[in-house]
Amino acid sequence: MQPSLGWDKPGCSCGFGRNWGKLGIFALMTVEVSSWSRVLLLSVGLLAVSVTAQNCSHILQGPNGTIQSPGFPYGYPNYANCTWTITAEEQNRIQLVFQSFALEEDFDVLSIYDGLPQQGNLRTRLTGFQLPAPIVSTGVVLSLWLVSDYAVSAQGFQANYEGKSAQFSNCLELYLHLAYGRM
Repeated sequence: MQPSLGWDKPGCSCGFGRNWGKLGIFALMTVEVSSWSRVLLLSVGLLAVSVTAQNCSHILQGPNGTIQSPGFPYGYPNYANCTWTITAEEQNRIQLVFQSFALEEDFDVLSIYDGLPQQGNLRTRLTGFQLPAPIVSTGVVLSLWLVSDYAVSAQGFQANYEGKSAQFSNCLELYLHLAYGRM
C-alpha cells in the first residue's frame, strides 16, 4: 500500500497531484485552515533526482593528436570528471596548443599537470573564455583534468599536442617566457 500524500484528508481538495517516478508535482492545493479561511498553496517539489556523472580517462601516446572535451563543440556535460594523460617518447617534451577554450568561469576548471595529475605537479588551472597560451611540458608526461559543476556549461575546449625534441622545447620555452611572461 502506498503512503497517503494527504490528498484524501478531510478539508483538503487538490487541483491536481501526481507522482511520476522520482519526480513529484503538487500544485494548487487548497487546505481549509478553519471554517472561515482557506490558504492556497502552490508547491512544486523535486523528490529525488538521479545524477549521472561523465567520467572519462584517456591515455594518449604518439607523436601528436587532438584533445577535445566531451561534447565539444556543443558543450560538455555537468559533473564532468575527465583526465587525459599524454606520454611522449624519451628525451621529448609535449607542446599543447589550444584552438578553442570556453569553460564556465570559476566553476568549471581544466587543470594542467607537468607529469601525472598529482598536487605537486600542478602547472596551471584554466577557466573562463580566454584562449590559453601554448604550454610545454618539462618532461615526457603532461596531464589534463577537467572538472565541471552541476549547472551551467559552455562549449568546452580543443587542443592539439605534439611531441617535440628537448632542444626545440628549450627554444619554445624561451619564446613563451619572452612573449607571455611565463614558461
